[in-house]
Amino acid sequence: MKATIAMMGAVSAALVSFAAAAQQDEPRFEEVKQRVEQRIQERIADLQSRLTCVQNAQDPDAMRGCFPQRAGSGAGRGSGHRGGLKPQ
Repeated sequence: MKATIAMMGAVSAALVSFAAAAQQDEPRFEEVKQRVEQRIQERIADLQSRLTCVQNAQDPDAMRGCFPQRAGSGAGRGSGHRGGLKPQ
């Protein structure tokens, strides 16, 4: 019986400690969540822009222009697509 009461006390203390820590982390969580949401919105806007570019492309060169390469990266690496268009 005493062991059960002691265990319940320990569990209660742990829960109170956890709740206090969670409240302290809440502002940080909200900041992180906001940054993640912003990055997702930016990626969606970029993808929508690329989609419009591809839809309007009249030839392979125009479509290649829809996927600008980062400086120093190889074809397809880090650009969000694989391989790209092959010259005809």
